[in-house]
Amino acid sequence: MTLLPALKKITALLAVAGLLVVALGSNAHAASLPVSATISLQAQPPWANAGDDAAFVLGLRGDLTGLEARAVIHTYITTRGGFERAVTGKRLGSVVGTAAAPADALTNSTLLIPLQNPELPRDTLRVRVPMPRGGRAGVFPIELEVRDPETGEVYASLVTFLTIVSPLTEGPAVAERLSVGWIWPIASRSPIRPDGQPSSRLNDSVAPGGRLENIAAALPNADGIAVTLQAEPATLEAWSEATKSSPQQSSFPRLRAALGQQESLAGSYSAINMPPLVANGLGELASQEWSLGSETIKRIAETSTEGTPDASTIFTGALDANSIALLQSKGLNRAVVRSASLANNADINLTPAQPFTLLAGTASLPAIQTDDTLGAIFEAAGSPAIRAARLLAGLSVVALELPSQKRGVVIAGSKYWSPSTAALDSVSIGLRDNPLLKSVSIADLFSTIPAERSGNRLLVRRLAPVDTTSVPLPVASLLATQQRITAFTSFAGGWEPATSALQHLLLAPNPTASRSANASQLSASNEVMDNFIAKIGTPISRTLTLTSRRAEVPMSFQNDTGRPLTIRLLLESDRLTFPSGSDRIIELAPNNTTLQVEVISRSPGTFPLTLTVESVDGGIVIERTRITVRSSVVSGIGVLLTGAAGVFLLLWWVTHWRRSRKNSAAVPA
Repeated sequence: MTLLPALKKITALLAVAGLLVVALGSNAHAASLPVSATISLQAQPPWANAGDDAAFVLGLRGDLTGLEARAVIHTYITTRGGFERAVTGKRLGSVVGTAAAPADALTNSTLLIPLQNPELPRDTLRVRVPMPRGGRAGVFPIELEVRDPETGEVYASLVTFLTIVSPLTEGPAVAERLSVGWIWPIASRSPIRPDGQPSSRLNDSVAPGGRLENIAAALPNADGIAVTLQAEPATLEAWSEATKSSPQQSSFPRLRAALGQQESLAGSYSAINMPPLVANGLGELASQEWSLGSETIKRIAETSTEGTPDASTIFTGALDANSIALLQSKGLNRAVVRSASLANNADINLTPAQPFTLLAGTASLPAIQTDDTLGAIFEAAGSPAIRAARLLAGLSVVALELPSQKRGVVIAGSKYWSPSTAALDSVSIGLRDNPLLKSVSIADLFSTIPAERSGNRLLVRRLAPVDTTSVPLPVASLLATQQRITAFTSFAGGWEPATSALQHLLLAPNPTASRSANASQLSASNEVMDNFIAKIGTPISRTLTLTSRRAEVPMSFQNDTGRPLTIRLLLESDRLTFPSGSDRIIELAPNNTTLQVEVISRSPGTFPLTLTVESVDGGIVIERTRITVRSSVVSGIGVLLTGAAGVFLLLWWVTHWRRSRKNSAAVPA
């Protein structure tokens, strides 16, 4: 009877195995769910005082049951290189404290880091962070993570930064705050069509939620800090046109107001590559492009002098000695340059944070470079809050490099950057009343930060070599089209923004496109002008009969362009004179204009009258018409000569008759 105990044992073993399977399956299921847990940063303080409760608002998703949200505070960053490595999550340094709370029980999704005030007795519930020796502030990397508190397994994490400042009871955190200039580029690729209407790309970027709309929407929250606008006039022109169709949905009025209030840097009408233009004899075209840019911003901003672009400071693309010389002739006396535009940009321990002397050929001028590494960190992927935190932390690291010296940096967005309104707002808030940073204009940065020196001399830097051969279209084609645009503008100059758009298409072709593609763009410019000219009707060829020596000839013009035009009329004929002149400037109102042209016939007969209608400067012939004139009248001189001949004949006949009578009387009968 040993079978029964054996069966009982087998049954017990199966039951245990079943329980194990259930338990393992349950654990495996519990472990599988958090793998999908995610974490993002929604908000954080731009800095915190030791003794504060630093609040980090988290975005947590997934099944958070049994998990915790934890902040791991690492030791302060000591170098710029260390900060750039920490941004990537590498070499964060030793851990100096942690703070944690159940992930599914956070109030308003907020994780608090209670910081210890070093001037108060030790509180074990607060995190004590060590400050740099001799310093009162530090930048600390913080890992925010979702993890299993029992196993320590981390399911999601990110790295942010927090600047922590000792209580300010003994003066400021640093002797000299870092001056920060912030340039906001406002530009769109191909913003305007050849007919002057906004492109579809521009319309998308200024629609609600669009890239440029987000930038403009952040301007009101930048009140109180210095924002320097680098607005491309062609983009402003197209945006202004786009606003006319939906003004209630646009932030363009805010941008227009900011152009009159914030610092604005000068620039060309559209993005042009100046060095090859100047090197290939097109410097005058480039100069016109800069003048057009300034005029356009002044017109759109509705200002006279105040609020117009600062022509003394430029921030543009590639430069060389010749292009700088051209811009100096237009008032340039200082420049903001991209770091990649400078030669000998060797690795250095400290961040370049002072103006220097830029040597370009025989010319020199004060310049300062942008910190494009920090700019790229701000534009990298991440939530608006973490992007702002990285930028503010990077700037704070620079401030702590030499906290007792006056220094300044310039942060500039890439030309077609795409920041969110929230990210811009977060940086604006972080710059306001910051203990380590102060927001300044570019002009103030040049005037308040001493130039960098190398020994006893001012530091001199040179521009990196640039390509001056890559003109996107043949020079002859560019010059010919430019001459036609100039002539076109002389009679259709009021047709804005189309006349400006032609200039944009001429000098701002796509540098990455083929010559044939850019040539098509140039052809589009000529097609726009041709279509416009086709709407101007001139007197038709016909036969005209003059029945009197002086007469008025009606000449009818049809203007279907919808706007007033100014044209030039040339009259040519060998047998007609024109008392009011043969070269006349005529104003054509929309629709029909009939001109009465007074003529005087010199002689009878049939002869041609040629009418040439052209642009004011004579560069474009709109139409040339030949009218056949039949004149049956005799001119005044002809009548006089005929009368004189008749009198002469009459006198001759009378004289001849008298002589004949005398001769007859003298003959004897």
